[in-house]
Amino acid sequence: MKKLAIAALMGTVALAGCSTAALDDQRTMVVDGERMNVKVVNIPSFDVEIAPRKALCDRVNTRGEVVEAQCLQYRETFRKNYNTLNGDIQGFTYEPNYRYVLNLRQEAVADTQSGVVEPVWILNEVISKTAE
Repeated sequence: MKKLAIAALMGTVALAGCSTAALDDQRTMVVDGERMNVKVVNIPSFDVEIAPRKALCDRVNTRGEVVEAQCLQYRETFRKNYNTLNGDIQGFTYEPNYRYVLNLRQEAVADTQSGVVEPVWILNEVISKTAE
């Protein structure tokens, strides 16, 4: 998470002059046990581990309602605890009972109707796939 936070901070400094005032590109994340606001930026490469089983999580459906769903669990490879991913990884097909290490990139995608910038994770490479 530190690498993500550092990358987000560096991206914030680099893109400070390029931001669009009408878009909300800030997100609250927990980094090393502390809540902090970070800017959603493009990150060309980072590694995550995907757990062999999904977890229950809350997602917002197309009607804006919060519903219970099955979500991927991910963590940075050096972390102990998993987080739930409230979305998908483009280009990645999950198979249960396999532990994955993936190299991903993050793209900041703006929804001009809602005025929100969302992070989108895209698969660069499957580093490993191990049966559990």
